[in-house]
This record gives sequence, structure tokens and C-alpha cells, in this order.
Amino acid sequence: MNSSKAAPTSGIGAAILNALLAHPARPSLVLLARDADALDRAVLTAQDHGLRAHGIHIDLADFVSIRHAFTVLKEAADGGQIAPIDVAILNAGAQFTNRRNVSAQGYELTFAVNVIAQHLMLHELEPLLSPRAHAVVMGSSTHRGKRASFNLVPDPQWGEPAVLASAVPNHTEPAREAQERAEGGVAYATSKLALVTLAHDWAARWGQSGHRVNTYDPGLVPGTGLGRDLPAYMNWVWKNLMPAMRVLPGASTPTISARHAVELAMADRHPDMNDGYVEIGEITNAEPITFGAERRRALWDWLEVAVAGTTFRDTWSGK
Repeated sequence: MNSSKAAPTSGIGAAILNALLAHPARPSLVLLARDADALDRAVLTAQDHGLRAHGIHIDLADFVSIRHAFTVLKEAADGGQIAPIDVAILNAGAQFTNRRNVSAQGYELTFAVNVIAQHLMLHELEPLLSPRAHAVVMGSSTHRGKRASFNLVPDPQWGEPAVLASAVPNHTEPAREAQERAEGGVAYATSKLALVTLAHDWAARWGQSGHRVNTYDPGLVPGTGLGRDLPAYMNWVWKNLMPAMRVLPGASTPTISARHAVELAMADRHPDMNDGYVEIGEITNAEPITFGAERRRALWDWLEVAVAGTTFRDTWSGK
């Protein structure tokens, strides 16, 4: 059994790796991550636990890197080094304190990593799947609005995909820190709303061939690397004080959230579910607006165009 996941090196990703190391199925692992040194350590940890593990470098902020990573993965599959993928856990995500950062292809970085990259990876996974393969994408309660995130993240603000994927130009005068932070929060919540919306179409597409796609919501998990872009004092509060919120409904810890994510991914629970939404182990419903046909069509069509021109060979050869 193979489990492919995007970030096994920190936060919830590291906790997911630990849960997989202890899983009775003893899965073979394909680990994808941006931090090469941390990736090497994760692979060695898996091997020390007696599991087969391959590590592949990937940068979700660069679609060329994604294509390259999956070229390496396909070559390993063709060479018999890995078996078809049974389970894919796409748990990587990004949040920033502004909307000025851009990906290698010029898209607003939050939307690029949390939406466009996920769409591209699901496309790239298709030829590698086993007959009953299952993918889990990482949702967030922020797609429901700020009340669902303890008012820590602003409400999502939907718009045309091209607008959502556009960075905010540099301010002509110094922007207030709170204003920029709010823009970053809106970008994050909206990206998660888009990803949950997108997951419905991927579930329908994969379901036609007997595969499944479900969305997992880990809840609010203070202390993870998601707050790394915050000002130093706020990052300290996020890491050291806010974990006390784990006792509240809707909040969790990396270990607890990872355990439920692995139970879902490995079909220990809900083995036949497709297009489901699971929050910290409990089946709930994604927001009704994510099912809207017009919104889904516009998002899918735009993403298809966005990823179509980013082939590894064409970019690598300078075309």
C-alpha cells in the first residue's frame, strides 16, 4: 500500500506521518515536501520503523516543481520502485499576512498553493492510482465564515477565480498591519472555500472510475507552522498560548487531527464514502454554497486553463 502526501515534515503533516508509522497496514510511503533536509529525515524515520519510503522534493508554489515531482514519481512507478497509489493525503496549505506574495507563475500565493496546486496534483495522480484509490484534501472551517474559526479568520469573499488568484499590488503608502493581515486572512478563508468547492467535482470525476475523494477538516490547530508568517509576538502567542484552546469544540491538536485524518484516508472509517466532509473525525456537511453548479463550473474551467500550460518539459526547455 502506498500513501502519497504533500508535507510530512511539520505540524499536522508530521503528526500524520507518525500515525502512518504506527498503522497496522504498514503502508509503503511516498513523501513529498519542500524542505529537502526535513524530507530526508522523514524518509529515514519511516525506514527506521521498517517501512519502505521514498522522498520527492516538491514546491507547491511552483507548478514546474509539481510537474517535475510527478515526473520522478511516474518514473519510479514505471521502474517498479513503487506500486500504484492507494491513498493520497494532500495536507499541505499556506496562510500569509498579506495578499502580495506570488507564486513562480505569478498567482497570489495562498490561492496558488491551496487551490491551483491541489488541482494540478490531483490531475497528476490519476495515472498512478490503484483501482480503489482514495484521496483526501485538507479543508478548513474557515470556509464557513469567521464564526466557525472563533472569529480569528475573516469571512471568505468569493469572486471570479482570476480575481481570487491575483495578488494585491503594493500599496502606494504604508498599509496598516491590521489591514494587510485582514487581506491575508480573507485570502486564506476564500482559498479553502474554493478547495472545498473544487473537491465536489474531483469526487464526481474520480467516482466514475471507482476512486474516491473526500475533504478532511482538522479543526483549529494552534501551534502549527500555519502561523509562521505572523509578526513575532503573534507567532509566539499562536505557538505558546493558543494551544490551550484545544479543549473547545472545533479545536484540536496535531496528534488528534492526524489520527482522524489517517483513519479517513486509510478507510478505517467511512470506507465507501465519496465527496464527504469530515471534521475532526465526525461527518458533517460542507457549506451549501460549495455545491452551486455555476460557481463550480467557473472554478473548474479557470483552473483547467491555469494548469494546462505548465508542463515540465516545455518550461524546462525554455519554450
